[in-house]
Amino acid sequence: MKILLDTHTHTIASGHWTKDTVTDLAKAAARRGLELLAVTDHSPSVPGAATENYFRALRHTPRNRCGVQLLFGVEADVVNAHGKLGLSDALLAEMEIVIVSQHPPCFPPASAEENTAALLAAVRSGRVDIVGHPDDEKYPLHAEELVRACAEHGTMIEMNEASLRPGGYRGNAKARDAELLALCRRHDVYVALGSDSHGAAHVGEFTFGTALLRETGFPAELVVNDRPELFQSILLAHAARRRAGCPFEKN
Repeated sequence: MKILLDTHTHTIASGHWTKDTVTDLAKAAARRGLELLAVTDHSPSVPGAATENYFRALRHTPRNRCGVQLLFGVEADVVNAHGKLGLSDALLAEMEIVIVSQHPPCFPPASAEENTAALLAAVRSGRVDIVGHPDDEKYPLHAEELVRACAEHGTMIEMNEASLRPGGYRGNAKARDAELLALCRRHDVYVALGSDSHGAAHVGEFTFGTALLRETGFPAELVVNDRPELFQSILLAHAARRRAGCPFEKN
C-alpha cells in the first residue's frame, strides 16, 4: 500500500509543544510523497488550543500548498455523555473533516459504559468522520458497540501512530487496536491511519500502524490512506449533515 494521505495532524494552533505552521506540515507532506493532508487542530475545549476565531478563518486559507491538497478540520473533543463536541455547531458546519476524541481535560475518563455512550452519541449524530485514538487505556470502551455504530453511520476508526509508537502515553494501545481491527474487519468499517503529528516531525509516518495491519492481516480494501478520492467521498455525507444543522439539544 502506497500511503498518499495523512488524516490527523496538528499545527502551532493546537499548542502541545510545536511551533510548526500549516506550511511546515505541507512541506513535510510533500517530502514524504503525500497527495492529501488533513490539518485537524484541537478544538477550543482543550486548554491552550485554537480559538473559534482560528477555525472561523480557515475558510479563507488556500487549499493547496507545496503541491499537497489540504483539508481543514478539527479534532473535536466530546465534552459530555450526550456527544456534544467542543466546537460550535456553526463552525462544525464549515469543517471539511471532523475527528471526535476523548481527552482528560474535556471528558475525564469514566466507566466503559460512560466513555462508550459519549462516543456513540457523537457518531450517531451523523456529523463525525473519524473516531480518534479509541485505543487509549485510560478510556475503557465497549469496542463492538462503537464499531457497530461506525458501520451504521459511515464513520471511520483511526489507527493512531502516536498511540502505537513505543513508549506512548496511551498505554497498551496495540492490543486495543488489534481488537478494533478485528471488529472493523467483521463489520466492514473503514480504517484511517492518522499520524497525530504535533508539528511536521511525524507527518506521513505510519511505521507501527502499517506493521499492525500486516500482522493482523487486515484487508487493504478497508484502509483509506492509499485512496484520496475514496477518503473524500466518505467525508461528504457527514459534511452535508453538519451543514444541514443538527444541533445537540442537551448541554
